[in-house]
Amino acid sequence: MLAPQGPHDLHAPISRTQRYKKITKPLLERQRRARINRCLDELKELVVTALQTEGENVSKLEKADILELTVRHLHHLQQESSGPEEDCQNPKGRFEAGFSQCASEACHFLLSLPGLDPQISRRIVDHLGQCADGLRRPTPPPQQQPMWRPW
Repeated sequence: MLAPQGPHDLHAPISRTQRYKKITKPLLERQRRARINRCLDELKELVVTALQTEGENVSKLEKADILELTVRHLHHLQQESSGPEEDCQNPKGRFEAGFSQCASEACHFLLSLPGLDPQISRRIVDHLGQCADGLRRPTPPPQQQPMWRPW
């Protein structure tokens, strides 16, 4: 007489649904959590670096802290980059805004480098500031050349 095959029988074939529930789903969930944790670790490094350049002291951060600080930092960057609307409507205004934002980020980066000579970084920062100021000054209109020149 054959023993009835139940769910606990080791020799019984398992269905696709059972295999998904027992093997595939936990594996996929583990991979998803690992991906989330990798991204949070990378985000933590970026946020801690950005906050330290702003002078804030950051010690141990939980996942919720990382997300909150990231949102706060992104809001801060958004407020910095949003200027008067009319400046960004024309191509020159957009270029000036983009250049200023890029120069600002370059300055923060240069000042955060540990091995760079402070005089060199200061000169580069000053140069970028002068370039940004030069963009904001009104440019004189091009001089009109006469269509014909008398000989």
